[in-house]
Amino acid sequence: MGAINNPVCGDTTKLYLRIKDGVVEDSNFLSFGCAVTIASASVFTEKIKGKEISKLFLGTDQEVVQRLMSLIENELGEIPPIKLHCPPATVQVFLESIAGYLQREGKIVLSSRAKSLIPQISKYYKRGEEKE
Repeated sequence: MGAINNPVCGDTTKLYLRIKDGVVEDSNFLSFGCAVTIASASVFTEKIKGKEISKLFLGTDQEVVQRLMSLIENELGEIPPIKLHCPPATVQVFLESIAGYLQREGKIVLSSRAKSLIPQISKYYKRGEEKE
């Protein structure tokens, strides 16, 4: 389980994962916040079910983060600029949860990789702040 308070707006998301043999068997969430925060967590938890964790981390750091973000954003479509800070919180709580799981499983290298991706999420929080 992981939890996050969105650093931009304060929305809260808790993520629950059931993992067996390196595969996300089930995922659930509890969110308190706006519709985009709730939709982001809902879409993400559905999209990661059945995914092999090691395969989610294939590619460069940028590719991994973009792949995780696109699981949400491809499904939700166009998000208003003022709400672009919502999906990154779901990805961040997933990375934190997975890093903890991998560490407990003794997969230190992959756990460290997941942790190292978290700071890259910060640029996604700032997208709605950019002037068009």
